[in-house]
Amino acid sequence: MAPISDSWPDVTASLEILESEYAGRVTHTVDQLKPYHGKIEEYATSLHPQHLPCKLLADNYTWGQSFLVYELLFDDSTSWIIRFGMRPMDAYFNTAAQLERKILNEVAALHLVRQRTAIPVPEIISYHAHPSPANPLGADFPAFVLMTALRGMTIDECGISIEELASGYDSSLPDPFGDDERRRSILQQYLHDIADIHVQLSKITFDRIGSFRIDSEGVVSIGPGADFGLGPFETAREYFAIQAEAYERLAIAAGLDDECEEGSEKAEAAQLKRRFVASLWRKAMMPLVDERDALGPFPMRHGDLHSDNILVDETGHIVGVLDWDCAGTVPWEAFAVPTYEVSGHFNPDSDARSFYSCYSTDSLSSSVSSTPSVTRSIVHNAFNQELAAVESQDGALLVKPASGRSLAALHDSDAGHVGAYLAYWMYSLACDYDHTGRALHRLLGSEDDMDQEFQKWVTQLDAVDALDGQFQEIDLN
Repeated sequence: MAPISDSWPDVTASLEILESEYAGRVTHTVDQLKPYHGKIEEYATSLHPQHLPCKLLADNYTWGQSFLVYELLFDDSTSWIIRFGMRPMDAYFNTAAQLERKILNEVAALHLVRQRTAIPVPEIISYHAHPSPANPLGADFPAFVLMTALRGMTIDECGISIEELASGYDSSLPDPFGDDERRRSILQQYLHDIADIHVQLSKITFDRIGSFRIDSEGVVSIGPGADFGLGPFETAREYFAIQAEAYERLAIAAGLDDECEEGSEKAEAAQLKRRFVASLWRKAMMPLVDERDALGPFPMRHGDLHSDNILVDETGHIVGVLDWDCAGTVPWEAFAVPTYEVSGHFNPDSDARSFYSCYSTDSLSSSVSSTPSVTRSIVHNAFNQELAAVESQDGALLVKPASGRSLAALHDSDAGHVGAYLAYWMYSLACDYDHTGRALHRLLGSEDDMDQEFQKWVTQLDAVDALDGQFQEIDLN
C-alpha cells in the first residue's frame, strides 16, 4: 500500500509559492528535527501495540499555518501522523500559548467526537502541548501531536470542483454535470454526509462559547478560544460583539495594497472602505441574534471544515474528517453553515441559479422552499435539501435550539449567512468592500447604492472626528 504522503503537495513547488518569511518557518522546523528522525521513529515504535518498526518519511512532509506534518510508516503498511508546532509568525500568531491551546483543543475535540458521534476521525496516540523538560521526545523538541492516519481522497480528486460549484454560475450556462450521473451521485453522497456530520455535531452542546480543554481524567470543559485566548463567553451577543470589534480592528490593521504607500490618499481610502464594511457587519448581525437561543446551550463546530480536511472514497462517502484544532462551541447563528463550500459565494451583481433542476428529481422536503434563491449559489440549495432529509429521517434524535429552528432553516437564513458564511469572508478577505461589503449592503436593504452609503458614512465619520477634536482642545485648555 502506497504511503499516504505520496498524495501530498510537492514540497519544492509549495515552498516556492510561499513568502520567504513563511517558507523560512517551515524549513527552520525541518532542519531542527532532521538530526532526530531516528529518535522520533523509536518513540512511535514504543507506542505501537505490536512495537513494530517504522520509518519517518522525511521527503514528503506538508504543513499548515501552525504545524509541520510528517507520516510515520510502519512495517505492516499502516501509518501514523505526527505534527510539530512551528515557531511564531509574529508576536500574536502561533505563539507558544496559542499552540498549546490549539493542541489541547484538538485532543479534547477528538475525544468528544469519538465518544459521542460516528464521525470518522483520527485517534490521538500521544501529545505534548508545549516545549519542556517533560517532553517525551526531549526538552528541545517543539510541541507535537501523534495520531493515527486516515486514508482517502478529496472531493476534487473525485472530479468534483466543490469550489467552482460554490461560486455559482450564470443561468444561461448548461448543467455543470451534463449527462454525467456518476459525478452527480458522488456530489449527492458528499453533501449528504456533510449534512449528517452537521446534525451529529449539533448534539454536542455546552453552556458556554469557547474552545475545548481536557483534564487528566478525560473530562472536557469550555475554555478561552484557541486562536486568541478570548472568552469563554456566556451569551451569543457577547460573542458577536467581540467578533464585530475584531473586524473593526482588522479593518484598521489590514495590510495595504501593493500600490498603496502608508499615509497616501489611496491607502487611507482603502482603510476607510474596510472600516465601513466592518460597521456593516455589526449593523447586519446584531439584530439577527435570536434572544431565545442567546443563552445557550451552544453546539460544537469543526471550525475549518473545507474540502482539504475531508477525506472521501470513490463514491463520495466521507471516510475521514481532519484538523480539529479550530473546533469549539459557537452560537447557533455561527453554527448554521458547516463549511462555506456548501453555502456558496454570494454574487452581489446577479441572482444565483437554483440547483434543484440539475440536482435531483425527487420532491423537496416541505421544510425547504422550492423557490430559487436570489442570493445563494448552486450548491447551497443542494446541501439544504440533504440537510432537511437527514433531519427528517425516521428515528432521528435531534437537538434543536430553544427557538425551535431546524438546521436547514438556519443554514438558509440571513442569520446563518451573516453569522457564519460572511463572517468567514470578513476574516479571509480582510473586510473586503466589493465582496462581503456588497453582500452585507444588499442584505441590509438600503435605498442608496453602496458607494453612496459609503460616502455618507465617511461624512458622518468626519463630523464625529471633528467633534472629538473640539473636545480634546477643550480638555487641553
